[in-house]
Amino acid sequence: MKTSPDSSSDFVAHAKYGFTHFLTFRGRSTRPQFWWYCLCLWLINTAISMPASLFINEPKASGLAPGQSFNIAQIIWLSQPASYKVYMVVSTIIGFILGISLLAAAVRRLHDAGYSATLAYIVSIASILLTAYLLLFSKSDFVLLVTENSTTAAILLATALLAYVVMLVMGIIVLVRLVMPSEPRDNAYGPYVGREK
Repeated sequence: MKTSPDSSSDFVAHAKYGFTHFLTFRGRSTRPQFWWYCLCLWLINTAISMPASLFINEPKASGLAPGQSFNIAQIIWLSQPASYKVYMVVSTIIGFILGISLLAAAVRRLHDAGYSATLAYIVSIASILLTAYLLLFSKSDFVLLVTENSTTAAILLATALLAYVVMLVMGIIVLVRLVMPSEPRDNAYGPYVGREK
């Protein structure tokens, strides 16, 4: 017996719906559509991440000149072949595109539950900015704080910590809203598609 497109157990139909609405930020998506699509994206991301071990080499510490200082990430990156670097760039681009698609699906799911997606946008932008800060500036700010007792570095690190806590709270609110049932009527975001199964 064929499952209906809105049945909670039809993984293929929900994955197909997610990919046909890959970058659609308008409209509504039911809970099964959203969560099965999340599983599909997770499986794709896992499949993309698995070959990394085929490309990576052991870092060679002997390649450093005397007095030259690198952090461990730079040592690992510099010791890798071009194939690993290409793989990492391509997988990062694919991961970013899948992340945008996941955000689009989350926006549709929030709309279906009757919520605005503003909080999801704020959490997404904040996580990108905080990750960029963590990767690019936090190490130098921490060194300044320890070595020179810099007030500016202390303020930046404290602000980043506070932002992470606020982002965590907002993320929990978004997650709770993502598991809420569909609003059982037409709303400002689109028509009601029917009972969730």
